[in-house]
Amino acid sequence: MMFTIPGCFLVESENREPITPTQEPTPVVVIVPVATPEDKHSVALRPSPTSISTSVPIPTVTPVNFREILEPEVEDKTLQEKTFDSVSKINSFKYILEGIARVDAGGILIGVPLSASGAVTSFASLSKFEANLLGIGLYVESAKSGDNIYTRESSLQEWEDSQNLGIGHISDDFLKAVGDSFLKSDLSGRDILTTQGKITFLFNDSGPIGSVTPLFELIATEEEARRFSPEKWEVILEVDSDNYEISKITSEFSLSNGGQFLSEVFGMEGLSGVGSTDVELVIRFSQVGEDFPIVIPQPAR
Repeated sequence: MMFTIPGCFLVESENREPITPTQEPTPVVVIVPVATPEDKHSVALRPSPTSISTSVPIPTVTPVNFREILEPEVEDKTLQEKTFDSVSKINSFKYILEGIARVDAGGILIGVPLSASGAVTSFASLSKFEANLLGIGLYVESAKSGDNIYTRESSLQEWEDSQNLGIGHISDDFLKAVGDSFLKSDLSGRDILTTQGKITFLFNDSGPIGSVTPLFELIATEEEARRFSPEKWEVILEVDSDNYEISKITSEFSLSNGGQFLSEVFGMEGLSGVGSTDVELVIRFSQVGEDFPIVIPQPAR
């Protein structure tokens, strides 16, 4: 019987041609499943759209131009904030002030050299301010220890107790006061210059700054600063870019009542009737944030 069955099969395959194609594809189908599971898995991944989706984020990362447009404004504001944070914490430094007051005496400019030096810590401070008119030198020295204030003027030989500090004296909160007056204002990119190792902030009377009191009080008392408020002014802050500390301040003031200012503040009575006065000051700082001793003089008892 086993010979009879295959014999019949062969006859039917020859007589009925349609059966032949249906029989032959079956071994093809049988061969394909022989593929390993790994091959099946890999074939399934080929139509996957994952390769297309990975290319979608690439063009969205390109808005570099937008970042470059915003970067100058963000950077300028960051420089102001970093500088303000730095100077607000500083309460010890030494300084040297150099300047000149140019007085218009009937069309003739008379120059009055100004100078000062001092040392400041959170516990004590010491200063000496000098002015020279036609060879006549005037000076005032000030010292502060806690709440105690001592002064000595050129007309006196000894230190005396005082209620007020002399002009040219800088306190430990001076740099913070400068920061409050200037660094919190809005500046455009052209008002902030960066060079190697330095950052320069520019301010003038056309800007939003409303007060130059901390700088003007270097050559006047608080009361005198209110009476002789400058009409025009310009201030430049030079900052070290590595630590954001102010290393130099340059300022210029213009006073319409400059003769009266020099007469009352500096005691130069012969200049009371002269016209306007321009004042230029440059302050340089050193040993910023360092610890150093200050010897406070003792007044005569």
